[in-house]
Amino acid sequence: MFKKILLGIGIFLVLLLGAAIILPIVYKDKIVSLIKEEVNKNIHATVDFGEIDLTLLSTFPDFSVRIDSLSIVGKDTFDGDTLTAIPQLSVSLDLMSVLGGSQIEINSVKLQAPLFNLIVLKDGKANWDIAMADSTPAAAAEPATAFKATLQFYSIENGQLFYDDASLGFRMHMRSLNHSGKGDFTQDLFVLSTMTEAAAANLWYGGVKYLHEAKTVLKADLDMDMPNFKFTFKENELRVNELVVGLDGWLAMPAEDIAMDLKLEARQNEFKNFVSMIPGVYREGFDGLKSSGTLSLKAYVKGTYNEQKMPGFGLSLKVGNGMFQYPSLPVAVNNVQMDLQIVNPDGVPDHTQIDLNKMHVELGREPFDATLRVRTPVSDASIQGIVKGKVDFSNIRNIVPLESGTSIAGVMNANLTMNGRMSAIEQKHYEDFEASGSLVLENFNYNSKDFQQGFDLQRCELKFNPQNVTLSDLVGRAGKSDFKAQGTLDNLLAYLFKDETLRGTLNLQSNTIDLSELNAGSEANTTAADTVEMQMIEVPGNIDFTGRAQIGRLHYENVLLNNVVGKMVIRNQAVNMENLSFSTLGGTMKMSGSYATPERKKANIALNMDISDFDIQQTVRTFATAKKIAPIAEKASGNFSSSFTMNGVLNEKMEPDLNSLSGGGKLSTANVIISNFAPLQKVAEVLKLEEFKQLRVSNVNLSFSFENGGVQVKPFDVNLAGIPTNVSGRTGFDQSLDYNLNMNIPTAKLPTAATGAVNSLLAKANAAGARFSMAENVRMALKIGGNVQNPKITTDIKETTGKAVDALKDKAKEEVDRLKKEAEAKARAEAERLKAEGEAKAKAEADRLKKEAEEKLKQEKEKMKKDAEKKAKDALKNVFGPKK
Repeated sequence: MFKKILLGIGIFLVLLLGAAIILPIVYKDKIVSLIKEEVNKNIHATVDFGEIDLTLLSTFPDFSVRIDSLSIVGKDTFDGDTLTAIPQLSVSLDLMSVLGGSQIEINSVKLQAPLFNLIVLKDGKANWDIAMADSTPAAAAEPATAFKATLQFYSIENGQLFYDDASLGFRMHMRSLNHSGKGDFTQDLFVLSTMTEAAAANLWYGGVKYLHEAKTVLKADLDMDMPNFKFTFKENELRVNELVVGLDGWLAMPAEDIAMDLKLEARQNEFKNFVSMIPGVYREGFDGLKSSGTLSLKAYVKGTYNEQKMPGFGLSLKVGNGMFQYPSLPVAVNNVQMDLQIVNPDGVPDHTQIDLNKMHVELGREPFDATLRVRTPVSDASIQGIVKGKVDFSNIRNIVPLESGTSIAGVMNANLTMNGRMSAIEQKHYEDFEASGSLVLENFNYNSKDFQQGFDLQRCELKFNPQNVTLSDLVGRAGKSDFKAQGTLDNLLAYLFKDETLRGTLNLQSNTIDLSELNAGSEANTTAADTVEMQMIEVPGNIDFTGRAQIGRLHYENVLLNNVVGKMVIRNQAVNMENLSFSTLGGTMKMSGSYATPERKKANIALNMDISDFDIQQTVRTFATAKKIAPIAEKASGNFSSSFTMNGVLNEKMEPDLNSLSGGGKLSTANVIISNFAPLQKVAEVLKLEEFKQLRVSNVNLSFSFENGGVQVKPFDVNLAGIPTNVSGRTGFDQSLDYNLNMNIPTAKLPTAATGAVNSLLAKANAAGARFSMAENVRMALKIGGNVQNPKITTDIKETTGKAVDALKDKAKEEVDRLKKEAEAKARAEAERLKAEGEAKAKAEADRLKKEAEEKLKQEKEKMKKDAEKKAKDALKNVFGPKK
């Protein structure tokens, strides 16, 4: 019996070993497909991953799973947003717990180089809220399962975290993020020990950057109360550069609400530690910094957070007699005094109180002071503040070690006072709100290795009054770019404190502006961000701005615009261009239109353009989209003119979604040469006409429209290599072709295959005495399909031959008709001749008879006359008788 038991155990182990080797191989694809299908059914996002490696042999008795290229991408509002991308995820599980199935024990979870991209929109919607709502009725819900999963250890190695919360105006970016946590998740109560390090942390709030590439370390032990989902900070320490603070308190999420009671306090009271937080000051050599003074930093958050409520909060920052100086530099920052108190007892935004009771600093011998007091910031902000002082920027190099190649100079004088309530400004009772003073910057100059073109500002003056801020005397230069500007900002305080609409005007004049040079020096283009793709530029909804520009030369990347004149209006989340004109690409353009961003990650464009004499090749080299819209342009040389409208959408990379384009217009060319365009080369092969390989086209006038993902060309007449042709059809933005060419081809240009049979017929007919010849033109329909790279030409040479024979028949019929008409003409002429001869003979006979009758009548009359005379004489003789 014992031997049988051993034999059975041996067989089981062999089968188990075989299964460990075979099952992951045989069923791998099915397992991967099933996991993807089930996961995507249960979350409102798209989950994908690459290879899955299931291993038992090398990790026995543990079972390990490695997933490569795991990604979670949003849908709908967050369509295309990557929530997370993990190149490699490794999970180690206890084998027996997997076989048992009731409670899977996870030994470890490791994430290699993950990217976390957390987004919260202005309306509070978060991209990580991807769980599907349970539509199953409560009564029909399945009974709770006893299945559980436990976790012992997890880690993140070399990760990257982006957090962008538009509802709070808060952004954070951490690079080289390493995090680990260890605890016994099988227990209801246990201690979770965590360690977090980030080589570079950046933090923005309200558009102001408060942390820049700060080294951050957080060591925290938390008491985990899993039944109540409550986490209490135990032993912990947060270090940001040299500032060390402690966290105490708890955070609980028993239901939808988040309850908290957290306190933060600096554990060191040296001013030097606070100085390390100042961007640009914390750098190599900071350890030797001379410093004195005291620091007190305390903060708290207490209350409940949900969609309707915020917790109360408070901040206290005090600096006394602060001073610091780099040993290698001659000038110290002295007499730093600060007393800042921010209190909100209950989380109601309007109950926030801000008191900057004192801020004093002396840069060398130049003092700078500021105070601020704010009450009821939401309902009717009461503001009282002063800013007064002078900053000599040339002293900065004597205070802080600047990077090699960096220089800064210039003087800023500030003297500002404000006191009153926002309601006075809103009701235009400007006399009840004190706002006066100015800020003047003169002879300012800045250069660095990342901005080698430098920035020079001769003078800039801002004047403040209750109604607006006036910008005057702005004259400066940045590299090749020069500018002069004047303008105003209205409603600035309401914009800052109540997020109301900021209104303004600006008039800009410049001889040259090189946007490429300016953009090359921006932070967005530094080496660290070179791999970041161009992002959608969102137009703020609370900006109402009108600008007018007159620029001699405007240069951006490979585009040069000359004599730029126009007006731009920013309003209602849209930029509207009015009567913008310039010359470029060998011609001129006038345009109006709009760029609007009412939706996230999408911009609507509406353009009305009038182009005159643009050079085709320059246009293609400048605008990549031109090749997709009109691929023939890449092989054409010459000029074109066009007037058209275009409506469409730009994606999050500021690229046009070609399938969204609508509109259309007209295009004309005077003299264009098209060389080596594949579809025309194919036509040349079919028609045996070499002229189509390099085709000269003159006087083209056509109408087109953008529709259904392509350009529809309406029928137009053109002469192609001496062939009158009517052209119509469509070019798809996917480079597909569908064109009809109705050609009236001179017979001299017809291919031999099309004319040989006809010539044979002509020879036979003319040998019999006919005088037939080939027709001068033959009509032929030619169809171009396929795509630009692989065009398909459809025509039938036999059909063309038949058309030539038909033309010959028409010629024969013409000959018969000609002979018939000649015969009929001869017959008519002979009849007319005979008729004329008959009429002449009849007339001569009539004349003869008439003459004979007249002669006979005359003779009769003479005779009658003689007879009468004779009778008269005889009568007289009888009357008178003879004499006796």
